[in-house]
Amino acid sequence: MTAFQEHMRRAGERALEALPAPLRSEIYLISFRIWRHDSCDYRHPYLAIGYNTESEVRRVVAEGGDPGEVRWSYAYWLLDETTGIVGHGPDPADDPAGAALHLAEIRELGLWYDGESDEDEQDRRDELLTTHFDDACLDVARHLHASGKLTEILGRPVPVLPFDMYRAGYEPELAEAANPPEVVADYLAWARAQEE
Repeated sequence: MTAFQEHMRRAGERALEALPAPLRSEIYLISFRIWRHDSCDYRHPYLAIGYNTESEVRRVVAEGGDPGEVRWSYAYWLLDETTGIVGHGPDPADDPAGAALHLAEIRELGLWYDGESDEDEQDRRDELLTTHFDDACLDVARHLHASGKLTEILGRPVPVLPFDMYRAGYEPELAEAANPPEVVADYLAWARAQEE
């Protein structure tokens, strides 16, 4: 395990510990929003860890929302309610240690490029950078399940649902890789029904 992976795992645990205690019984999913400091700069990604609640689902459904979509589409989640930002967050003070560890790791792996890279090479490295950060995020999700931390904090396992708004349609693949099958079955059934 790399220093960056270890940092991400610990940050994921701290984010769960920071979940508001009065809402823990209401939380039915943990959201993993994968984004970038500059939305198109794949060298500077971050993970925003949040949640959604049963009461939020009821509130939005009462306003006329489709129950399945409100429950499982990130467009309806409490995305401003983050309990942890890992990596190159919007504010440099979010996670300076994680940002430095990430930069060191991608440089060591030869994934870093500067502004003088040609477009094809930059695109190739952006794909590798995306995969690298996705893998780190999936590792955190699997760790939170395997370590028992999710169950310890929430009293039961709930799905961890990673998403990147620039890569719509990739969510089911990420969810399947992040969670034990039984924990993510309802989400995947909904997502597959949307594809049909």
